[in-house]
Amino acid sequence: MQRPVLTSTLFIRAGLTLIIWMLALATLTACSTMTVKKEPEPTKPAVKQSANEKKQKFFAFMKPHIESENQRIAIQREKLLRLQKKHSLSGSDLKWLQALGNEYKISIKQQPDKAEWQKLVKRVDAIPLEMALIQAANESAWGTSRFARKGNNYFGQWCYTKGCGLVPKQRAAGATHEVRRFSDARESVNAYMRNINTTRAYADFRSLRQISRNKGHDLNAEKLAVGLKSYSERGMAYVKIIQSMIRSNRELIASS
Repeated sequence: MQRPVLTSTLFIRAGLTLIIWMLALATLTACSTMTVKKEPEPTKPAVKQSANEKKQKFFAFMKPHIESENQRIAIQREKLLRLQKKHSLSGSDLKWLQALGNEYKISIKQQPDKAEWQKLVKRVDAIPLEMALIQAANESAWGTSRFARKGNNYFGQWCYTKGCGLVPKQRAAGATHEVRRFSDARESVNAYMRNINTTRAYADFRSLRQISRNKGHDLNAEKLAVGLKSYSERGMAYVKIIQSMIRSNRELIASS
């Protein structure tokens, strides 16, 4: 009577063992198919530009435009001084001189008199590179101002025809001026230099520049900046800011 009981017990044990092995196999299979989640690689922090790097970038962007316009003016001045020494002007000479006069807002007669020559020589001249770069930096907040970004205006120049530029957000009640819009930075530079060389407000600057020329001196941006007191309502306070910026950024300008 004991043999059937033993057989039954062995059968049950064998069944349990088979179930345990099947569960273990299923567990191993599940583990082998699991995807191991990798830890994300740390993101390298963005390298921030230093203040000097931003300044150099701005100077490097603006410098070619200023140098190019100064070179164009230098060629004009060289020819002007050459014609001034001639005893008489040819028809082509006079035509060129009259076109130059129109550009610099001086009416030239058939044979220019001494006063007209003097006005032309005083106006047809370069703008010191350092002065132009620092004014651009100051007026455009180093190229970040709304007028620089949206209107390519780096010198704060105004216009008075509706739609000619961008309306200042803080324009006084009753004011009609806009901040002029340019197609690119070079056009802004050209307009700035024409403004300095022709507008009555900067007659003092042109006189100081001519005195320097007569003495045979190079154009000194810091000294000539005294002639910019009419550029801003701040007057001489503005001049002192420009002079200080010229001194503190001179090395960066040279290396840009």
